[in-house]
Amino acid sequence: MRSYFFILLIIVFAFGCIAKDSTPAGVQDDLKTAMQAYLYNAINNDSSNAKYRVEDVHFYDDKERGIYICVFTVNLKEKLFDTTGTMKANISKDFKKITRLQ
Repeated sequence: MRSYFFILLIIVFAFGCIAKDSTPAGVQDDLKTAMQAYLYNAINNDSSNAKYRVEDVHFYDDKERGIYICVFTVNLKEKLFDTTGTMKANISKDFKKITRLQ
């Protein structure tokens, strides 16, 4: 019984210590995913009418404040129009806190 516990503990640590993809391409994909989720979770968002697609992101890793400073290119498609614009946001290193600036 005790050996099963230690084996399970080792497996949990092995999978828990897998690092995220910290390459610029991996961070870029994570930032796009976080922003898209933020847009769909916004207040009063009806996803049956408005469709968001984050096309591109340019970001700066601000190590002092522990955030990514981002400029996103976002496509918004509604029933009547289809437009592309930019949005600025600060995203925390864990991709959980998003502060939209513009």
